[in-house]
Amino acid sequence: MLFNAKINDFITSAIGSFEVLSDHRKDSDRTGVIKVLSGDNKHFFVKTYNRLSRWNPEVYAYKHWTKSLGHYAPILIASLNDNDVCGIIITPIQGETVNEAQIIDDEKLMRIYYDAGRLFKKMQSNEKGNFFGIPKADGSPYDTNAKTDPVVYVSDSIESLFKIAYDNEILDSSFKPLIRWSLNNCDIFKDEFPVPTNWDLSQNNWMVDNDGNFAGFIDFENMLWGISLDSFAVITERYAFDKPLLKDSFFRGYGLEYDEITMQKQKILSVKSSVASVVNGHMSKNQRFFDCGMRMLKHITDNHA
Repeated sequence: MLFNAKINDFITSAIGSFEVLSDHRKDSDRTGVIKVLSGDNKHFFVKTYNRLSRWNPEVYAYKHWTKSLGHYAPILIASLNDNDVCGIIITPIQGETVNEAQIIDDEKLMRIYYDAGRLFKKMQSNEKGNFFGIPKADGSPYDTNAKTDPVVYVSDSIESLFKIAYDNEILDSSFKPLIRWSLNNCDIFKDEFPVPTNWDLSQNNWMVDNDGNFAGFIDFENMLWGISLDSFAVITERYAFDKPLLKDSFFRGYGLEYDEITMQKQKILSVKSSVASVVNGHMSKNQRFFDCGMRMLKHITDNHA
């Protein structure tokens, strides 16, 4: 992990003497996660970052957005931003992620997805921002050109992503009709306002207990102020593409109605998310992100009237 003397001093100053129990991201050069045991026999997780664009929203999320979740989210113990070194110390949630537990029983998964949808809605319902984009730890916009108009936020995102895709010859012209339709219908978001969203809202970050019951959310570094349905695309694209019962369970837990306007919003945001995955997957050489994004984008294009 990204560990040095500053991080060692940071941990010691927050929890006293400690012992490293496990390293959860040995091969990562972007973030590090270790589990530690303090001198008074308490467990904590320490997460380090080399990108302020990930440290800032996670700190802000713990200070503001996750409070409504109660024991379904870790508690922030301390945070550090010292020039080239930044990190956090948080309490653990007992259990393991859905992926680590390797849960394949559809009934269990449906209950987990329902509970995740219900809790995510609770987090969104208590917060309203005044800009779209990543917040700094103090709540101000991380980006200098943060948008305040929801229509502009969605349309500019789609337009810029497609431009990158075409300039780099990642996508061909067969997707242009879908692009035009998406951009021409962004007015449907005119009544939206910024709420907490998560570009990595997925079962890889959902904790379950020993009985396979939903136990909480972890990992908030990809959160931002966005459109209420922004986070749904990731679930459909990466985990529930061929499992509609899981998607439906999450939607029911969230309280989402399948009306025509909601379905159109979801479609446009899925286009935005899919192209983002294709572009980011291509640029970072992450084949899974690329493949999931392309699969969803082709599916939407093939079914686009």
